[in-house]
Amino acid sequence: MADRVVVITGASSGLGAAAARRFHALGARVVPVGRSPERTAALAAELGVTGHVVDFSSLATVRALADDLLAKLSRIDVLAANAGGIPDRTGPTVDRVDPVLQVNALGPWLLNALLLPALSGGRIVATSSRAHRSASLAVSEVDGLPVGARPLGAYADYGRAKLVSGILLRELGRRNPGLPVADFHPGVMATGFARHLGASGALFTLLARPLLVRPETAADQLVRIAARARATGYHVGDRPAPGSPQLDDPVLGALVWDMAVKATGHR
Repeated sequence: MADRVVVITGASSGLGAAAARRFHALGARVVPVGRSPERTAALAAELGVTGHVVDFSSLATVRALADDLLAKLSRIDVLAANAGGIPDRTGPTVDRVDPVLQVNALGPWLLNALLLPALSGGRIVATSSRAHRSASLAVSEVDGLPVGARPLGAYADYGRAKLVSGILLRELGRRNPGLPVADFHPGVMATGFARHLGASGALFTLLARPLLVRPETAADQLVRIAARARATGYHVGDRPAPGSPQLDDPVLGALVWDMAVKATGHR
């Protein structure tokens, strides 16, 4: 990874921060992107690099980030699209979109698409979740996703958003031949992932404690996938694994892409 330019979103803490440290230790030029200005600045200072801040619940900040990165970077060798989680769901985002869908799917997709000019010869590795395999997406419900049609509950909506994210990632790859795209389930992370679930989130974390994966372990998985020239598709850890069959459905991919274009205004 020496001298490779690696942009990592979700780098304020957890897997993203651990991955930034791993890539940096391997000689990569790391560009950390996080939601927390304080934590992102602290990580950037630790690594001796420049950090960037974005809030995926605001598409304006996504566009501003893309403009800033394109102005400063002539190339991106690895885009580690790691940001996501279950956000506060008190209402729609400032873009009038369901927050779970925007933070986990539409915001990251918009950034991926906007950074394409710098990704020639590069690759995208996204952090997914096994929760996407429990989700399904009917053609008839695609257009209603941005407004939160047919809510399922926080965790199920998260799984569906991760399914949408994976579909968009593969459609991006289809529309840009030569751009390898991969995603991976790192395991249940020992982070603040479920903090907005209240009591149910605390119970989930307690029950999952024996199975929790350390951020450093997941970071190693991400680095190994990013280092493999031919790594594409879904992984559990760093090993290829079957994902939802809907991930690779080109008809569904085109419909979900059109939905994302309409919801974000991106052309």
